Amino acid sequence: MKITDTIHYVGVNDHKLDLFEGQYEVENGMAYNSYVILDEKIAVMDSVEGGFGEEWLGNIKAEIGDRTPDYLIVQHAEPDHSSSIKAFLECWPEAEVVSSAQAFNMIKQLFDVNPVNRKLVKDGDTLSLGAHELTFVGAPMVHWPE
Repeated sequence: MKITDTIHYVGVNDHKLDLFEGQYEVENGMAYNSYVILDEKIAVMDSVEGGFGEEWLGNIKAEIGDRTPDYLIVQHAEPDHSSSIKAFLECWPEAEVVSSAQAFNMIKQLFDVNPVNRKLVKDGDTLSLGAHELTFVGAPMVHWPE
């Protein structure tokens, strides 16, 4: 779904989930948000819940065509945001995973994924994609430790 000419939504909807975080009713289900930024370099922002990995990868492929993502930005290691990282790396093993030190540790513990191509970022770091420049903001303990 096109948000702007260069930012597209590639997330998925879970219409079967009726209780978010085991405590909040979500009668219409919920969305696992993920976005692609199309620039000189391509960044995919977050992954999705593992059971939706195949659909998510299909959404990405539909938006990028024959290009290859340069980066997978992992903003949060919780499973509904990160449990499709392994599937992403199986599809695009040369992509660089970008995240914080704490998130990388959690990804390894939770999903047994230890990306070879990785970029460690901390609060205030930037990443240029071409016309877009991403600035990383650390926000530990807002929801999860990382």
